[in-house]
Amino acid sequence: MNNAISEKSIMQLFSRMNEIIDAAQTILVASHIDPDGDALGTQLAFAAYLHSIDKQVVLVRDGEIPDKYLFLPGVENISLTSPEFLANLNFDTAVILECPDLKRIGRANQLLDSSVRVLNIDHHLDNADFGEVNWINSASSSVGEMVYEYFAWLGYSITPEVATALFTAIMTDTGRFRFNSTSARTLQIAGELVAAGAKPQMITDQIYFSMQPEAMKLVGKILNEIEYHFNGKLCVLTMTNEMLKATGANKHDSEGIIDFTLFTKGVDAGLFIKEHSDSSVKASLRSRDGINVASIAAHFGGGGHFNAAGCTIEHPIDKARDMLLKLFEEVFNGV
Repeated sequence: MNNAISEKSIMQLFSRMNEIIDAAQTILVASHIDPDGDALGTQLAFAAYLHSIDKQVVLVRDGEIPDKYLFLPGVENISLTSPEFLANLNFDTAVILECPDLKRIGRANQLLDSSVRVLNIDHHLDNADFGEVNWINSASSSVGEMVYEYFAWLGYSITPEVATALFTAIMTDTGRFRFNSTSARTLQIAGELVAAGAKPQMITDQIYFSMQPEAMKLVGKILNEIEYHFNGKLCVLTMTNEMLKATGANKHDSEGIIDFTLFTKGVDAGLFIKEHSDSSVKASLRSRDGINVASIAAHFGGGGHFNAAGCTIEHPIDKARDMLLKLFEEVFNGV
């Protein structure tokens, strides 16, 4: 838990969350657009807990689920938020996971009117505190770790399926337990999840060592165009829509490719630019200690963590690339 929050305050916060959940009838469980391992794992784990106390649960997503997460038990129950689906959706309470602001949940945001009670659980420093209860712990490795702490307080008996979901959430959001956010408590929780039935080898193989041939070809094309800037301190990868077409891969096959930017000795920051349309791109940014990539993403309305952030830029790919390189130049030159 975050050392900045007293044990007493945490207990009060958990009690308040419990009161709202107890009073709820139908609960929406949502996370951010284009879900990753932490988003999907925590959604599934929280939904399993809510089902165990006989709550009606609606799981939604805005974006495709990457193939590597399709092994997660119950993942098929996370519904895509099509207009038709939303038109028939009713709930009185919402649990929003890993979203710094409500825009990040996508289309379901339009249903969060003043009658809906919102629990906001997140580990992003720039969270907008949009909930009736806001549990924000920027010191936590992942929302999966936070949810585990809540379950431990409840005395909820974690099943192998929930253990698998939470282990996935924690492992992916810590970069396989590599990021600085990985604490002794993170590793202790991971061990407890293994004891509860999570299988590290199976989970790791499914996520990192079971790529579709099309996805592997995409990685090859992207790495073939690798760039280094500022005396090798910045590694840049680019994915165009032409690359997707040539390999037969999907956009969600690119999840995790940003990790390659920090594989090279001497690199302090990484940038992965993904063409979204002719006039916009999505950028993922990573860094080692001392370089705040969240501040760079913030120039374009994005955000995230000190060493891991992202943003959308409403410019063609070449223009967006030049803008990002200019900002990194200022960082590396100490401007």
